[in-house]
Amino acid sequence: MRVLLLHPEDQLSRRDQPGKWDLVVDFARAPVSAYEDWKLRTGCRVISLYDFAREVEDLYQLKQLLQAGMGSLVDPTGIDWWDILFLEIAPQMQQLMLVHRLAADLDPNCEFHASRPFALATALQKLSNGRLVTLESRPQAAFRTLRHYSEAFSKLSAPQLVQVLQDKFDPRHAIRRRFAFREQGSANPVVLLPSAYIGVSRMAVSYAALLPETRFLLVCARRSGELKSLPQNVRRASLDSYAVPVHEFQTAELLKLWSALRQRLVRAADEFKTADAIGVLERIPWLIGWGMALRTAWSRVFESENITGCLCADDSNPYSRIPLILANGRELPALACHHGALDAWMAVKTRYDDFYLAKNEMEQDYLVRTCRVAPRQILLGAPAVPDAPAMEAAANLCDRPWLVFFSEAYHTAAWRTDEVYRELLPRLSALAKACGLDLVFKLHPFESIEAHRRLLRRLLPGAEVARIRIIAGAASGELWRRTRFALTGQSTVAVECRDRGVPVFLCAWLRDTYTGYVQQYARFGVGQILDSAEQISDIPGLLMSGTMLRPGKNKLQPALDPEKLRELLCGASVCPVAGRA
Repeated sequence: MRVLLLHPEDQLSRRDQPGKWDLVVDFARAPVSAYEDWKLRTGCRVISLYDFAREVEDLYQLKQLLQAGMGSLVDPTGIDWWDILFLEIAPQMQQLMLVHRLAADLDPNCEFHASRPFALATALQKLSNGRLVTLESRPQAAFRTLRHYSEAFSKLSAPQLVQVLQDKFDPRHAIRRRFAFREQGSANPVVLLPSAYIGVSRMAVSYAALLPETRFLLVCARRSGELKSLPQNVRRASLDSYAVPVHEFQTAELLKLWSALRQRLVRAADEFKTADAIGVLERIPWLIGWGMALRTAWSRVFESENITGCLCADDSNPYSRIPLILANGRELPALACHHGALDAWMAVKTRYDDFYLAKNEMEQDYLVRTCRVAPRQILLGAPAVPDAPAMEAAANLCDRPWLVFFSEAYHTAAWRTDEVYRELLPRLSALAKACGLDLVFKLHPFESIEAHRRLLRRLLPGAEVARIRIIAGAASGELWRRTRFALTGQSTVAVECRDRGVPVFLCAWLRDTYTGYVQQYARFGVGQILDSAEQISDIPGLLMSGTMLRPGKNKLQPALDPEKLRELLCGASVCPVAGRA
């Protein structure tokens, strides 16, 4: 049986004619329409690796893998580094879970042909005992590498490019710290808000706005976490200014512990054995050094500032997870929340917060039912939103001129972006014309306007591209005032559309493989599910029928009680008060 293994960045070759392959396995994801086309071209079955995913059940299996190493990589401060760093390799572990299922589904001794050398193809070959042939030549590999970097850089805006270069070449902040300025540490008590991304900063600051008399310190670990304006009770600092060199002896003991843990993991689960064989576990020593540099910087924040509590809006990312753990270890009040609508990693990771803040009943239900968080550990209440929208009258929608598609970073969920838009664009364009609306793309923060416009030019005639408006940055008041209805996959913006009375349609076929977010949205009346791209043409009828309106559920969650938040962050201690010396 001849099987083509297609790398996520490769396309079918013109030489892949009918009869050449018995099976094509795409290691990315594409819409069903793309695979139907590929099936006609190759004359064989075409599947995706992600067809073997089991949605939220895979989260529970991932948690079992995490538990296999807990308690074995603990430093003198009490931080379990396996607990932190496992989330960094979790996406690769999820892929290996799928590869194991694919191997079990294939006939033994297949002849594999990989479009290029890649680790998952090697893993499949090892599990199946088949022969592996690489189709890419050395000159092709060299050209492909140059093209990859050229295309990758072309998709980034200038600030995004700077951030990528810093993350790549200065991960321990050795260079950045030399140019960072820090004010003298203050004796004033402050609540720490750690962040590495702008969305995290916005969420943390919105909760801080509930306590205008309390001082907060927003420490940004990366430039992409900085906000242009802050409330008067929030001061900003850069983690760069707290970074110092890390002595090698501090990591030497952890590396010894890792060596022993690695051997035990390989014996504990087949997925770890495969991960070790293809080099996934080779990342851990580097990650340990990186993490220790972060821990040292955050420790200096606690030593330099009078931190009395911590509110973390992203307890999955090491940049903001480490300070939460440090606060917990110092027995300071520690609260956590998520900057998006839902957080599937809550079903996997260990919690270090005293209470978790759920912004609405939908999130609370997801935490309890899907992530199995104890209800008594969840506090329900929305953050303060300066421009909290009042519900719009349905009649007012008729005057609005825009159909808005809220894009997502499809490549981060393994989607073939071109194939996604090749299916969507003609239908969105036809829908906009049928409704007499302007088509607008509101970009995900990871996307740039120029890169998106190049994508549109590849897939649409130039005249149509010129009529499409592309918007980046935070959603503005103008955007909401002009949006008659919207489409998205599973973006958090669906909740905001619901809160603003804007009809939103969920492209359920573009949902994430594991999280179950779309099903949770539907459970709470957030948006109308579309099961296929063909159903986009049904939208005018759905709008006319009024089935999109669900008044009983279209209401804003009341803000969290400020006194309750103050009590949790300050406890019996003196609460940090803004404006006092």
